[in-house]
Amino acid sequence: MNHTGTVRTVLATATAVTALAVSLVGPAAPARADGRPMPDVTGKNLVAAYGELNYTTAVRFRDGRGAGRIVLWPASWKVCGQDPAPGTPMDDRKITLTVVKATEECAAPAA
Repeated sequence: MNHTGTVRTVLATATAVTALAVSLVGPAAPARADGRPMPDVTGKNLVAAYGELNYTTAVRFRDGRGAGRIVLWPASWKVCGQDPAPGTPMDDRKITLTVVKATEECAAPAA
């Protein structure tokens, strides 16, 4: 990759992280009512997951460890669960992603 490509990648990543961080400041609002189905973001890095939601969808985060931790640096978190389920229309739905630090294991789903 040349210098220009590297700069573009860094700027795109910084823009994505900034957009995600800004979305964390306000309360979660319903997703855009555009009929898109909820993508499957489980197992993805939080920045990549948010990118699949087009950076415009308000998202709530739930600490997968139950410790109430706050996501301050999205790149260091991963998605363990999501609500609504993949394929569900996102019309006026609140999106909740259950997340843990990228170095942690996701808890096994309750039986």
